[in-house]
Amino acid sequence: MHPKFIIVSRPEEPFVGTFIYGKVDSHRHLVEGYVKVHGGGWYDKDDTEKTMLLYGSSGDYGEPRFEFLNRIPGELKDYDFYYSPDWGKTRQRMDVSGVEWI
Repeated sequence: MHPKFIIVSRPEEPFVGTFIYGKVDSHRHLVEGYVKVHGGGWYDKDDTEKTMLLYGSSGDYGEPRFEFLNRIPGELKDYDFYYSPDWGKTRQRMDVSGVEWI
């Protein structure tokens, strides 16, 4: 099981992307019940530092398209989000101030 994330939309809201994450073997195991996947990757969640580093790209769905990211689970509200195209590369802080916390 590996820490992976995807950004997905439901049929009734195709441009509203929800952040889904979990420890799975394949990104496709996170998709159930959704119609459109806007890419994904891997994550490193640090509960002590309250950071969520998103990195890489999904082998199943390609690079994450953060322009569709509108909803994030509420348990991550106090976390700072970062993205890096590759593990170990420079990470950039993400602006998640406009998302809905669900």
